[in-house]
Amino acid sequence: MSESINRVAVYSSAQRITHWLLALGILFEIASAWLIQHSDVDILAWSDWHSMIGQALVLVLAFRVFLLFINGSGHWRLLWPTRGQRHIVFQTLKFYASLGRLPCPDWFAFNPVWQPIYLLMIVLMWLATISGLLTGSYLFLFGSSMSELHGLLSYSLFYLILAHVVFAIVHDVKGNGAQISAMLNGYKFFQSKPGPASTEPHSVSLDSLLKK
Repeated sequence: MSESINRVAVYSSAQRITHWLLALGILFEIASAWLIQHSDVDILAWSDWHSMIGQALVLVLAFRVFLLFINGSGHWRLLWPTRGQRHIVFQTLKFYASLGRLPCPDWFAFNPVWQPIYLLMIVLMWLATISGLLTGSYLFLFGSSMSELHGLLSYSLFYLILAHVVFAIVHDVKGNGAQISAMLNGYKFFQSKPGPASTEPHSVSLDSLLKK
């Protein structure tokens, strides 16, 4: 039986808009922080912009947390591997270990190997934003000032984001699901075979994936 290719809606517009607002905001924060420390710029002006964009990110992050608790592609259940996804986790790890020589498995929304990391990134974004807003205060945590903590969290977040971008490109090149464009238009491609008693291809339902 021949395979069919289904174009399935995966990411909601709210999820995609939030994702790109966070990406652009964090990119600006990283760039402005680097300019302030390593370039001959108007430090006060760039510091003001850095602070204002950081305050705006609070609203975006709050909306992202809101999406964690409503049905849709931003729900927290899609950021935690289920028992049924263990075979995908194993296949993905084999794909990594083979340096891309083995087939890249597919998944519905988020890579099960990276799901906990994405959840961690949301936590780190919150902590980095809060510590940034508190920079200049006399608060200390674990012996570190808010400024030092903000720098540590920002560097950790930067390297996780860099790894996320690299792996997203690898998955898009090696896979068949159009991983990157899915975060732009909301749709992924899935290959499926007709069932033994039916000529219709299997369908994928987001609602069914969100059930416990």
